[in-house]
Amino acid sequence: MRIFSYSDSIQKIDKAYLRQSRSVEQKKINSEKKIDSDGTKVRKTDEFVLSPRVAELQKFEEMAKSLTEIQDDKASSIGKQIESGKYSVDGKSVARSIIDLIG
Repeated sequence: MRIFSYSDSIQKIDKAYLRQSRSVEQKKINSEKKIDSDGTKVRKTDEFVLSPRVAELQKFEEMAKSLTEIQDDKASSIGKQIESGKYSVDGKSVARSIIDLIG
């Protein structure tokens, strides 16, 4: 009968662990490699790609920002006209606009 000491068991566990960790590491390296069109091996890199919808939304956001500036200029101009008493409102025109918005 052979009696194993604790150190024998620990060494066996350690060897098994090392084999497994090397195998996992090799699989990770292999999965990260990719072959380029000219046949050279290259490592994969992370990519960040925006969908066309996001690009469209960004375009609209820029347009909205420019409209705000235009509206600010218009509001400032009307404010100055009101302060100087030169701004007049046509009641019929306002009523037509309200009816058009409702209808």
